[in-house]
Amino acid sequence: MSRTGCSMIRFVLTAKDLESFVETYRIPECFSPTLTGPDDLAECTPDQIVLYTLSFSSCGVCYPFSSFKINLLRHFKFHISQLHPLGFIRVVHLELSSVAVFGEPTIPLFCMFYKLISDRDWFTFAKRKDSVSQPLLLFYANLYLP
Repeated sequence: MSRTGCSMIRFVLTAKDLESFVETYRIPECFSPTLTGPDDLAECTPDQIVLYTLSFSSCGVCYPFSSFKINLLRHFKFHISQLHPLGFIRVVHLELSSVAVFGEPTIPLFCMFYKLISDRDWFTFAKRKDSVSQPLLLFYANLYLP
């Protein structure tokens, strides 16, 4: 979450909302989902992470994360809660497009199209200015086609 925007976002879920969310998105009980209090900051700890329900409903986040998404987070060394929802949409878009065209996406493929940027509050992925040429994309795709 944006540190400068903390005061603008308030706790809005009820216990019933949380129960419905957990059921809808099949979040295992072993994760012990809990709500923050109305005056609590949503902060990650070594044994707990923060997820925003809006990311699930608006950006295509679903549990469990694909190996591609996990590898991407590990590669760039940030937590899912630090990724701007629009950046997550780009990840989902590339992943779905890759699977539809030639199979499982890779980090090098993702990096051909996007670069990581930060405004000190969020991480996101921006399109590369040096766009990928059609022959390069076809060459890369042919590496994965049988």
